[in-house]
Amino acid sequence: MLNLFSLRKIHFGVLLVLSLIFFQHTTFSQPSLLPTNTVEKFDNLLPVIKDLGLRLDATSSKNYNASMVQITQDLGLQFTDYTGTTVWAYQFDGLPPTYPGATIVAKRDKKVKIKWENNLPGHFLPVDASLHMAHPDYLHTIPEIRDWYAAGNVPAVTHLHGGHTESASDGLPEAWFTQKFSEMGKYFEKKRYVYDNDQEAATLWYHDHALGITRMNVYMGLAGFYLLRDDNEENLINSGVLPGGDYEIEIVIQDRMFDSNGELFWPGNPTDPSIFFGAAEWNAWDDFIEGAVVENGGDPNLVPRPSALAEFFGNFILVNGMAWPKLEVEPRKYRFRLLNGSDSRFYVLEFRNNEMESYADGSDLSFLQVGTENGLLPQAVALNQLLIAPGERMDLVVDFSQATGSSVYLRNFGPDEPYGGGEPDDAFTAADPSTTGQIMKFDIIGTAPTTDAAVELGTRLRPDIASLEEQAVTTRQLALFEGMDEYGRLMPMLGTVGQPDPNDPYALEGTLTWSDPITENPMKDDVEIWEVYNATGDAHPIHLHLVSFQILDRAPFSAGDEGPKNHYSHAGEDIVGGWISNPALVDATRSAEPNEMGWKDTAVMLPGEVTRVVAKFDREGRYVWHCHILSHEDHEMMRPFHVGPLPLPKQSGDILASVTEFELDQNYPNPFNPSTTINFSVPEENTLVSLKIYSTLGEEVGTLINQVVPAGNHEVQFDATSLPSGVYFYTLTAGNFVETKKMMLMK
Repeated sequence: MLNLFSLRKIHFGVLLVLSLIFFQHTTFSQPSLLPTNTVEKFDNLLPVIKDLGLRLDATSSKNYNASMVQITQDLGLQFTDYTGTTVWAYQFDGLPPTYPGATIVAKRDKKVKIKWENNLPGHFLPVDASLHMAHPDYLHTIPEIRDWYAAGNVPAVTHLHGGHTESASDGLPEAWFTQKFSEMGKYFEKKRYVYDNDQEAATLWYHDHALGITRMNVYMGLAGFYLLRDDNEENLINSGVLPGGDYEIEIVIQDRMFDSNGELFWPGNPTDPSIFFGAAEWNAWDDFIEGAVVENGGDPNLVPRPSALAEFFGNFILVNGMAWPKLEVEPRKYRFRLLNGSDSRFYVLEFRNNEMESYADGSDLSFLQVGTENGLLPQAVALNQLLIAPGERMDLVVDFSQATGSSVYLRNFGPDEPYGGGEPDDAFTAADPSTTGQIMKFDIIGTAPTTDAAVELGTRLRPDIASLEEQAVTTRQLALFEGMDEYGRLMPMLGTVGQPDPNDPYALEGTLTWSDPITENPMKDDVEIWEVYNATGDAHPIHLHLVSFQILDRAPFSAGDEGPKNHYSHAGEDIVGGWISNPALVDATRSAEPNEMGWKDTAVMLPGEVTRVVAKFDREGRYVWHCHILSHEDHEMMRPFHVGPLPLPKQSGDILASVTEFELDQNYPNPFNPSTTINFSVPEENTLVSLKIYSTLGEEVGTLINQVVPAGNHEVQFDATSLPSGVYFYTLTAGNFVETKKMMLMK
């Protein structure tokens, strides 16, 4: 196996999570973690999103508002005095806030517009301000950035993963915004995102994507499904080919850790509880962070309590936000829209009759895969086992009438460590069978229906997908590397194939950081083949924004030449990367797996192999490609690409010029007592703006602003101390724009 520039000090192949251990240090207190045996597995009921009334019907062109808020939610931890866990949730108009967020159901070619609003408190988890992360450009040092976050600022931006979306609505990492849009990243362009939905029916999902802090925001709960329908899929459902209605269920699998109070835990200090691997005590910081960080105990003047470990593996499994749940099913076919929403964990899933069967016992129930991330497969494929990486979605049909018992368990035989390919019990040790090796239980009740969905192996679901390979005008050679940052931390990186000039730290060959110039610049409607050489020891799920791609093939390779590369980080400090050139195949190519022969947006790229994908880049603008191990994308394994002529670099001051329409926001909080905030946007310079408050009788009770204002986003406060409780209206008049909204004062 090729393992170029792997800077890890231990061999993950022997890694096995057995128990928690604690390390002594005088600087930080040690949190106590919640043991997994507090949860009676398969006692909690699966939250079925449709049954909870949390599917938002957006199949006609409409405008929606979605707010990011903090709530307390029952995650099924069950211990005495448990009252819920603090999570972050999306709240849509007319629906309660939930983790995961409500499922948006959209229709092809019917635009959906969503205004994503950030109403979060300060960050609940330890923030590592030494990363290249979202913050205002006027902050220049780690202590300044750390203090800005500590003051309660939370950057967030929502990305529709798999969406064929304009750049301005894509949720770029540098299009972040803080609470009430008070601070914005330099690629922020608009408050209300537009989703054209001009693609095939697909299992998409939305999640936070703020630069350098995505892993934390998603871990807190900012994610949800987005099901896109089209006429073909609806016909398959209505004609009884695919299950629908009560028999179509979204399932997101995520791993988490909790402290003894039932709150989400994220390791953020060198003395935090770590884990026991095989026969040796192991501390994550000893492996991933060498030197100054541990020696200085997280001295805030050096590195502020680093939380940016290379991977995260939790010991609790949540499904739809519930720990190890169960679901009652009938002996018939169900369609499961499956998402791996974990940070780093690859799952190897099988259906088993017994919750503790070993991998050697073999699968007990086969199933069908009918779709990949971005559309239906041409025909249904039969599987006994499913590998699903972070960010991937699989559209499955399971026939419970074929089960031999009254219950079936969804088991995980993937590793409690980075996945490197191969089979359990051979290439790696399968997950702990008593915890992370278990996902959920299906109890089969009732009798089989007289009619059932007709889909079976080989059922035609859509016309064959024509290969794009012959249309390709460019082939790019790209690479995945492991580097080391200025603090001695393992830093996964992207880059290009080629030998750099050893005297040029800005060379565009070998490893590249987020801040390096764009190297992938297709023109509009170009079809390109990307050959991605994985020169690391682990598999990486690589995701491209904007496009749906086809996986062509994979093959083992050797690097003809290789070496280290010294260059600069985002902060101008020395970092170590690598390069390869003249790579050569050492074995025959393998075609995409049968269940990958559809439209994809995330592909597993195995270590020591080159994976070739082909895509048509048909919208101009800035986008990104990255590893979807969230801890990797947050620490430099992400690069921008641009479709069309490269524009001049944006400056932070360009944000105001990007306001393109008048907008009046709903006041926040609402209801309120005694004060609330009202935000509005003005696209034109020197506009006369009036913002007035009225009673239900139409009487003017206050004027908040009546003056000429510059273009941009504005915020005003309304203090209603002197007014009685009741309903009030506020009206913004700016040129020909007039809009009124309602608010409620409750004393």
